[in-house]
Amino acid sequence: MLKNYLKIAYRNLIRQKGFSAINITGLTVGLTCCCLIVLFVRHELSYDTFQKKYDRIYRITYLPKFAGLTEPLALTPPPVSPLLTEAFSEIERSARVYRSSATIEVPNQRHENPLKFDEERFFFGDSTLLDIFSFQFRQGDPRTALKDKFTVVITDEIAAKYFGSENPLGKTLLYEGKHPLRVTGVVDKFPDNSHIHLDLLANYETMFATESETARQNLPQNWVISHGYTYVLLRPGRSPETVNARFPQFLMTHADKELAKDIVYKLEAMKDFHLRSDAQNTPEAPGSLTYLYIFVGIALITLLIACINFVNLSTARSLKRAKEVGIRKVLGSEKKQLIAQFLGESMLLSFIALALTFVAIALLLPALNNLTGKQFTLGYVLNDGWFVAAFVGIALLTGLLSGSYPAFFVSGFQPIATLKGSFISRKAKGGAVRQLLLGVQFVASIALIIGALVTFQQLRYVQNQPLGFKKDFIITANTRNEKITNVFANRTDSTYYRLRTFRDILLKNPQIQQVTLSTGGMGAGSVRRNVVPEGRTSDDLLFIGAMGVDFNFAQTYGLKFVAGRDLSEDFPTDKTEGFLINETGVKQLGWKTAAEAVGKSLNLEGKQGKIVGVLKDFHNQSLQNPIEGMLLTIDQPLLRLFSIKINTQNSAETIKVIQKEWDRYFPEKEFAYEFLDQTIERLYEREQRFGKLIGYFAGLAILISCLGLYGLVALVTQQKTKEIGIRKVLGASVGSIVGLLSRDFVLLVVASLVIASPLAWWVMNDWLKGFAYRIDLAWWIFALAGLLVVVVTLLTVSLQSIKAALINPVKSLRSE
Repeated sequence: MLKNYLKIAYRNLIRQKGFSAINITGLTVGLTCCCLIVLFVRHELSYDTFQKKYDRIYRITYLPKFAGLTEPLALTPPPVSPLLTEAFSEIERSARVYRSSATIEVPNQRHENPLKFDEERFFFGDSTLLDIFSFQFRQGDPRTALKDKFTVVITDEIAAKYFGSENPLGKTLLYEGKHPLRVTGVVDKFPDNSHIHLDLLANYETMFATESETARQNLPQNWVISHGYTYVLLRPGRSPETVNARFPQFLMTHADKELAKDIVYKLEAMKDFHLRSDAQNTPEAPGSLTYLYIFVGIALITLLIACINFVNLSTARSLKRAKEVGIRKVLGSEKKQLIAQFLGESMLLSFIALALTFVAIALLLPALNNLTGKQFTLGYVLNDGWFVAAFVGIALLTGLLSGSYPAFFVSGFQPIATLKGSFISRKAKGGAVRQLLLGVQFVASIALIIGALVTFQQLRYVQNQPLGFKKDFIITANTRNEKITNVFANRTDSTYYRLRTFRDILLKNPQIQQVTLSTGGMGAGSVRRNVVPEGRTSDDLLFIGAMGVDFNFAQTYGLKFVAGRDLSEDFPTDKTEGFLINETGVKQLGWKTAAEAVGKSLNLEGKQGKIVGVLKDFHNQSLQNPIEGMLLTIDQPLLRLFSIKINTQNSAETIKVIQKEWDRYFPEKEFAYEFLDQTIERLYEREQRFGKLIGYFAGLAILISCLGLYGLVALVTQQKTKEIGIRKVLGASVGSIVGLLSRDFVLLVVASLVIASPLAWWVMNDWLKGFAYRIDLAWWIFALAGLLVVVVTLLTVSLQSIKAALINPVKSLRSE
């Protein structure tokens, strides 16, 4: 009996190849989309779960209200951590981690010059961090690895990169060209789903030993600076709320009392680091719970559309087999046998689609990795038993649902009625349900299209929004690595002469238009520093963004002046006393107009001077944030970042010339340059990925909807074959018949647009709130989405309806 069922199923599959292919393709596409999204979502939800003490690890967030901040920082001052275990019995361990990009040299006995690498994931950490985080040591002793100064633990990848197959333990690395670090441990790198990745972890006290004397004296007692991350391990069963409630008293005891009243500390659970944290300056960019909800919605919508499509097509095909049911009943088949036959065929199609789904996943994983920045593999998918079981269950459920109509409905037809064909008029009442299902498809498709259009419009708006400065054909390169502790640098110990010499040599090249220096990059934000303007006192605790620049900085970036003048070497006092401020900064410091601000004196953390010019506002961070107050001042000892504006022609050759001179003047630092426009574009990388994903899935949703529509049109034309023949005999044109078959579907699209529009508006309006500068949700976006679906619907319907309208009416009437 089973063999017979399989034979019939196979014959039907081959007999209706096109129909079966469409059915399988639609479900395969839907399952594949859903699988890929669920794979990504599960990965996002699994962040840091590899940590053995995951449920007891917390990070302290720091909200300095006196600085005008409204959102907390993930960074805390250095003095906090050493006091925690004594002050709070609930805390078992506490550790500081400070990130510092670094240039690492590896002595190479086989070559004259040492190997040199710029490392972005270089950290200093307390030895207690090894007790909090779950480091898997391959070599070395975790109890002693970070006990001494100038020791470092490296990952297995760094060990292979630096030492190849040699044993790295005991080997020496040179930090910043002058500080030797001894390798005392090799660990496995943290997996992708970690909120922090530490390639090199040096003893925390080493940081103080490598800093200037000013920094060594200031940092251990500085309760204001947002410096590094502080992680704590709570004792089992202890509540973080208890610790949070006692933080105010802790601050009043140890910090300056005037500052302490405006400081808020809070424990943030590790489970919240990636998706639920509102902290700024995290080790790596966190995920977005809003995006995750949207992706889950898209996955469910896509799968729903695919399943509806599969059910509709299966229904349409089953009605064509009504006579087969009648004949088999006449020949003695029982209803349960017919039910088993139809369910079996549906299940077969469903599991063929499931098998093709895993093939498609294997082919699409590289594209998904490229789009999301993850490193998924097919083994990662197949080794996840829950994941595989879930989609086998979905395929099983889809097969049962789609097969249930022919199995229980068509198999119940009376043989005489099916052989006469009279069942169609009576059973066509089920069309209302199918139209409802198709309407759900249209609602989902239109909502996805609106989402894609809004996302593309917002990203286009952001990319074309005037930033207030020139960014094209400017390359940036650091002469030394960025550190928050640079603010404590010795003002008398400067390499500015070398920087200026390099700049002057570059300017002799006709392909180079401008060269300037600064302490940070444009678009990357700035450090907020304490300022006391004229007429105010230090008790006002005003903070403003500040950046050290060279004299030609404003000229190079094309910054516009609304009052006053630029900093200039023609005014000797500008070097030590000159300030530029933007329009927002003028308002922030209490002056009414830009003209009023010019000539006003202020004190920037000990540097006394006057404002010589007011700049038109410019965006020094992403457009997700509003423009903030900004001070520019000459700070030659701290200048480290070159901004080089080059001509548009022969840029590759120009960069080679720059690199040659760079290696001559800065041999201790690799020439790692970036184009500024690309750097700024990366600020919106997450939004760009989101836009691409929603665009792809909107297109696939339309494709699957078209397949479902095709199946429903096939069913309708089958039911109206006799009507079409009579109309043609009475003189109806092909156009009128096409209009007859299309009218109901177009009305369905319009109704779907009415339902989908408010849903899409609500979701996308919430997403746009994440941008300080955003588009308005214009009516034409919704109209365009509806028009697009109408056009696609008409094209899909026309393919089937024109074919039906062109059939000889004699043949149509005879078929009845």
